[in-house]
Amino acid sequence: MGLKNHYASLHESALSIIRKEGFSLDAELNNPTDLRRGLTLLLRPNFEIVEAFNQFISKGRAVLPGQYFYPPSDLHLTIMPIISCYEGFSLEKLDLSVYDQLIKNSLKDIRKMEIEFEGVFSSPSCLMVKGFPLNEYLKNFRQNLRESFASSNVEQSLDKRYKLVAAHSTLVRFVKPIEDIEKVFALIDAYKNFNFGTQYFDQVSFVYNDWYQRKSIVKTLNTYPLL
Repeated sequence: MGLKNHYASLHESALSIIRKEGFSLDAELNNPTDLRRGLTLLLRPNFEIVEAFNQFISKGRAVLPGQYFYPPSDLHLTIMPIISCYEGFSLEKLDLSVYDQLIKNSLKDIRKMEIEFEGVFSSPSCLMVKGFPLNEYLKNFRQNLRESFASSNVEQSLDKRYKLVAAHSTLVRFVKPIEDIEKVFALIDAYKNFNFGTQYFDQVSFVYNDWYQRKSIVKTLNTYPLL
């Protein structure tokens, strides 16, 4: 299945659920005792892409007052959750040098990842921008990671929740009931083909993080330049 069809399938499935059951609200986002932590490889959008994302966020605030909008510092594209967040995760118990070497091995022959961001889609719990890789490096890096970590004995949870094939970036999470879901659908429809721009990502970040990649919690463990 092509990525356009994948996004369309996810979106249509979400709309079906939303029309029957409403939006799914995130009960943990404003919970100060949420201690879920993990490790992630991610990409950070540049200034131009962030500004474009913020156009949508500004429109969203008018339609969705009181929902959670990602601040510029937290916007990201997940390459791979190396360890999906869970309560009780301990960074101190890991030998990060092993993770570092596995990541470096997986980056061999990987160059700058060119990704175009176009259109918005929904899940029952959030709104996201669709990303479309214009070269094979993101796909190849993910596959290299799967192979490298599969042959290791380190703690990891690659593809445990689902096999990651998309290149989306989450902009909005729902935390309170929505009175008029049709307004949300209209907002999505207005941006369904909006071109947010294209970026050559020249750096991969390896981070310790919470579920939402909040700057106050995220700790960058290493960065890897891409040629």
